[in-house]
Amino acid sequence: EVTDTSSPDAPPASESDSTKLAVTFVAFVAAGALFQVSAKLQAISMYNYPNALNVYGCVLFVILCFAYIIPAARYGVIPREQLVASKRPFAIMAVFDTLSSTMQVFSSIYLPGPLLVLLPQASIPISMLMSRVYLKSTYTCFQIIGAGVVILGILVVLEPVMTNRHAPDYLCVAVNTANDCLACEAEMTQEDCEGFAATTDGMLAFESDKTLSLKNESALHTCEWVKSSHETSDTSTLLFWSCILLFSCIPLSMSSIYKERKLSRYEFNPIYLNGWLCLFQTPMSAILAIPGGILSSPKVTPTELPLNMWDGLKCFLGTGTITAGCHPDECRWAMATMVAFTLICFVYVNLMVLLLKFGSANLMFLALTLIVPVANLAFALPIMPTPVTLHASDILGLAVIMTGIVSYRIGTTEAASGENGSSQEEDDACMIERGDLAEPLLSASGMMERIGLEVERLSKPQTLEHDGP
Repeated sequence: EVTDTSSPDAPPASESDSTKLAVTFVAFVAAGALFQVSAKLQAISMYNYPNALNVYGCVLFVILCFAYIIPAARYGVIPREQLVASKRPFAIMAVFDTLSSTMQVFSSIYLPGPLLVLLPQASIPISMLMSRVYLKSTYTCFQIIGAGVVILGILVVLEPVMTNRHAPDYLCVAVNTANDCLACEAEMTQEDCEGFAATTDGMLAFESDKTLSLKNESALHTCEWVKSSHETSDTSTLLFWSCILLFSCIPLSMSSIYKERKLSRYEFNPIYLNGWLCLFQTPMSAILAIPGGILSSPKVTPTELPLNMWDGLKCFLGTGTITAGCHPDECRWAMATMVAFTLICFVYVNLMVLLLKFGSANLMFLALTLIVPVANLAFALPIMPTPVTLHASDILGLAVIMTGIVSYRIGTTEAASGENGSSQEEDDACMIERGDLAEPLLSASGMMERIGLEVERLSKPQTLEHDGP
């Protein structure tokens, strides 16, 4: 007779796996939401230096990735066939990713957090359309309906931006924005606004009368009470960068299509792949700094760009340069937020690997879907530096977009289960490559779309090619 000597207190393997899966699932959703929040936090710190944020963000991620790649390659964790594979496909992918991520990094500077989460969901219908044209892909009714509902939700979210109906009727604006912008924006009533003044010696003064008293002849009018439709309104800025964020989904989808064509048959270590992509992105991001500087606010000309990048480096190190205007430097937490953002990217990659290991691609899709409302609502928390006010249209837009995403996920699962000769996991892996996750891209490295490109590929690896695009 054989006696069972195992401990009666030891949990069965299935229970242990379930615990690991639950912890990984929660951690993955939390990391995804933190990714979105930290992307906006670093943008707040680097508001005046979007080009520096874009380029230095790439550099940080390259450093972090190669800190893993170098020892992993040395000790055989990364197979030699991956190490000697041609890097030309990586460079081509980096072109599309650089365009997309640069547009999204700049958008993160000027748009509020909820828009940064919701608008990139437009990658669902855009990637479907482009895959249909270039790859002759077919989609189920649920997927098509889901894509249409996502478009409707985006229109609901953009409607207040286009109509400016959530803005106050009047605003207090500075006559001289270079010196008094922040002081005037703090005034909420017409009397306070028009009575606010700045004396010639730099001291601020306030007269209850709308007309300054004669005894204060040295005082100058500082603020004006104007209609919100006045040219100082930021509606046009929000609308412009919202369109840029939507357009960023086009190179994102092109990148996904190229990845499916070129890498769908091969296996790459995800950190190795993303490290090389970011390495190529760094000089490309520097080149895009020229048009980016022209579009930024305040405008940075090509001749001013080197100094702006230098000031951006000083801001990253904690020293501000711009002390006046509507957006003086807030560099105290610049390094902390950028480094935290990079680390969260890295953690997010590995949590996706673990989630696929302990669970399934369907569970990962559920987690990705949950990240959207969690991250969107996180920007309204009082602990945020500038918490947003959620309006009914924001909640409605979120609900409509979530309905579209869920419908799309159902259709995706239905399409995969109906395929002959391939498993659910293989089809889900292909969807990850194709960019069907429709996750927002907010990092200089474009992590949120590429993050699952070669994560835990479940199809059989084949021989890598060594040349050719």
